[in-house]
Amino acid sequence: MLKALGIFQRATADHLWRMLRPGDRHDRCTRDTLNALKGGGKVWVETRLESGHQLWVLIERGHKEAKQLLPKSVRVSVLRKLQYDDGEPVDGDGFDEHAATVTMTATVLTGAGFGTPLSWQTEIAHRLPYGYTQYADLTMRAPDAGVPAMLLEVDRVNEPVDDLTAKLHRYNDWFELLAPKADKDRERAARRQGAAVHDFRLWSRIYPASGREGYVPVAFVFTGKTQAQRERRMRRLEQAARRCFAGARYPWAGFTAVDYHQAVPVVVTELERITAGPAGAAGPVWRRLGREEWQTLSWALGNPDGERLYRMEEEQSRRRQAER
Repeated sequence: MLKALGIFQRATADHLWRMLRPGDRHDRCTRDTLNALKGGGKVWVETRLESGHQLWVLIERGHKEAKQLLPKSVRVSVLRKLQYDDGEPVDGDGFDEHAATVTMTATVLTGAGFGTPLSWQTEIAHRLPYGYTQYADLTMRAPDAGVPAMLLEVDRVNEPVDDLTAKLHRYNDWFELLAPKADKDRERAARRQGAAVHDFRLWSRIYPASGREGYVPVAFVFTGKTQAQRERRMRRLEQAARRCFAGARYPWAGFTAVDYHQAVPVVVTELERITAGPAGAAGPVWRRLGREEWQTLSWALGNPDGERLYRMEEEQSRRRQAER
């Protein structure tokens, strides 16, 4: 439990129960453990959410212990500094609801078979040369589920769509950064060779290859307000950010395949959708921007009209040429 709180900045007993002890019938054991950790001076209730759940955070002693327990490759969340009034800790506020939604998203995906609690990290920095750092709400590594890496942004329908579009453009800019000491001339020469270009990029030094065309996929998880409002946001994001995810047609006559090698695969879903059906996030609850159908995550990230189709059309073109 300390390790889970070390990864996620904030969590409720319900989150920790579903993520760590899904076989239990209720969260009593989780609550008892949290209260014991509180008695040991390792955790504290930061606030009570609108749902009525208490939001727990690590304090200094627990933060140090979690850091020792977690692998060095896992980023430990920021320490919650307690504030005091007349010697008593003061409840926190701020982005508690958003942080709780982020943890809930990871909980639901973990329960659907996308990795383990150690598969997640929060607020990973992606630094850009023009002075901006884009932080990902979540990064997921679930190679056993066919998703070696994915960046997730959680939106409670309270940010302007222009801000979401700007995030996606910044991710695209970061994916295009060259790795240190990369040969710029060779990169330009290899650009038309698709995936070969990725070897020159910074992101390929940090994230594993997906086994598919394109950069590391980005997912937007929407929640709150009405379903119609969430759908409108998805459509507006799709229209505004098309340059990042659409790919480009191959320039040869008769080819219908799309070159996705320099594109960001973007999928969207809703927290309400991935918690509603019996299959949860493992079901057809993801939509790839640029498509209409709802698919499983693996199918949504696939590119049936990409390189595989290109190879088939290339072979057909060669045959027609031989016949002529």
